Amino acid sequence: MTGIDIDEVVAWVRDAAGIARRYFNQAEARRKADNSLVTQADVAIEGVLVERIAARYPQHGIIGEEQTNTGAGGEFLWALDPLDGTASFVAGLPMWGVSLGLLRGGVPYLGVVYLPLLDDCYWTDLSGTAVLNGHAIHVAQPRVWESEDWLSVPSNSHRRFTIDFVGKTRSLGCTAASLCYVARGGSAVGALITRAAIWDIAAGLAILRAAGGHATSLTGAPLDTTALIDGRLLAEPVILGAESHVSGLRTLVHQRRTQSEPTRNFSS
Repeated sequence: MTGIDIDEVVAWVRDAAGIARRYFNQAEARRKADNSLVTQADVAIEGVLVERIAARYPQHGIIGEEQTNTGAGGEFLWALDPLDGTASFVAGLPMWGVSLGLLRGGVPYLGVVYLPLLDDCYWTDLSGTAVLNGHAIHVAQPRVWESEDWLSVPSNSHRRFTIDFVGKTRSLGCTAASLCYVARGGSAVGALITRAAIWDIAAGLAILRAAGGHATSLTGAPLDTTALIDGRLLAEPVILGAESHVSGLRTLVHQRRTQSEPTRNFSS
């Protein structure tokens, strides 16, 4: 596996989550230039993970939400979100976590997502299996949707989309968690994500694809992660899930024509 020890990477992420737990319910938040929130936990976690990656894999590039950007033009690029779901973290909600993915040639290669308050650890490597707490997971199998099935959506979807879905919509406030809940199957049949950066989705996409999932824009174009490695955001909304579910959901989710919205982070 090109010398990547997934157990070591999982240990890094779990250690980083320990930092977040120490700050939980007492972190001070400030606004960044893009109006999204950042706390001491975000900065501290990114520092620790960057230090460990650089020491273990000095030839690899690293890009992180809190301004880390080194060696993005190389074959391997680590993409990390030190605290995915910062707004939920600041609000005292439980759905947040640490997301660490590795891209090879701009394509998700492996990933670890850990949601510490739930003690749920998702990961995949090149074995081709997606794992939750030691057990293999797979996206929901094709079926007729029911009222208890749900679609993960952004927190502002009520303003930006018209969604004609027979089941429920839920905003988890954590992009990585959205991808992982789709990957684990059950009642989560898909996710709609918007304005996400590569650090939001690198780990989750690796896990989702290992679980049999697909990612397609609302217009039908495949998701091209190579276009995001310079830090830009998704150009258009993306639907994720089993291939058949993605095809069906694309016909039920429509962007509204609205006036410009206030500047904020739409990736949660």
